[in-house]
Amino acid sequence: MKILICAYQEAVNKQKAGKKIMTSPRVLTKKHIQRIKAVAKDLEITVTANPKEALRYAADADIIAGFPRTIPAIGRARDLKWIHSFSAGMDRVLTPEVIKSPVLVSNSSGIAKTPIAEHVMGYMLIFSRGFLRSLENQKKHLWKRDETLTELRGKTVLIVGLGNIGGEVARLAHAFGCQVIAVTRKKSSMLDRMLPKADFVISCLPHTKETHHLFTAARFRKMKPSAIFVNIGRGGLVREKDLIAALKKKIIAGAGLDVTETEPLPPASPLWSMPNVIITPHHSATSEYSLDRSVDRFCLNLKAFLIGDRLPNLVDKKLGY
Repeated sequence: MKILICAYQEAVNKQKAGKKIMTSPRVLTKKHIQRIKAVAKDLEITVTANPKEALRYAADADIIAGFPRTIPAIGRARDLKWIHSFSAGMDRVLTPEVIKSPVLVSNSSGIAKTPIAEHVMGYMLIFSRGFLRSLENQKKHLWKRDETLTELRGKTVLIVGLGNIGGEVARLAHAFGCQVIAVTRKKSSMLDRMLPKADFVISCLPHTKETHHLFTAARFRKMKPSAIFVNIGRGGLVREKDLIAALKKKIIAGAGLDVTETEPLPPASPLWSMPNVIITPHHSATSEYSLDRSVDRFCLNLKAFLIGDRLPNLVDKKLGY
């Protein structure tokens, strides 16, 4: 069984010229390879981060695993039976070619719920405790009390998409004393009724045809003027020009964005310079444990694949998740 893993290897980060290069949460180590090989004896594993090499090795691979940006086109992959993503998002993986093929597709949904949920709570605390203003005052060496500070206890948090991540956000928000309400993928029609109640709206949904531009001007107008919008799902869930307008006109109070409609966010985007916006570069899932969890989830699915069982993280190609 030939497995192509599209990722950087530990060797990339060895000492060079006496200087130790910092390791990355996305670098595959020897321990990771050993963990995969322990699943079965006859596994032939190739690891590469080079796009040209990946295309070449894909030609006779039975399985391809890696991050969405590194997984090659499958046109030459004549023996391919299964593609596994080390992350949850499937936008880049589910190409028309993959969707039409008989190739199985799985992801690592659920592994990043801890760092992402903590990231969301970070956004919420930054806004409630006025850290953006305090940091600006610090730069100016200005000692100025902020009389507008509030607390999370008693605030209503609307979670849109109550999957693994949304569930963990709900747990942490509840621990802070928030009232948590939620809309699942199957009951998104309830969203309009819940938006006016929320102090924080947390978007956790995947990007599919059904969820594309779920948040538009009409929905931002249904939110409280004091509400904060947080998106850690996908940038395509939001019509960005409508969000920018809602922030400029103070239809909503602020936004925490780990994802944007175009990534990287263009330098000319007004979002960069808005005082009521926090931007992080799509790294809410990052943790020192990220790849450990990805490899563990891949091994779980690999065990099922090798004995012919249904993959625990099997993706429905039509639904997109």
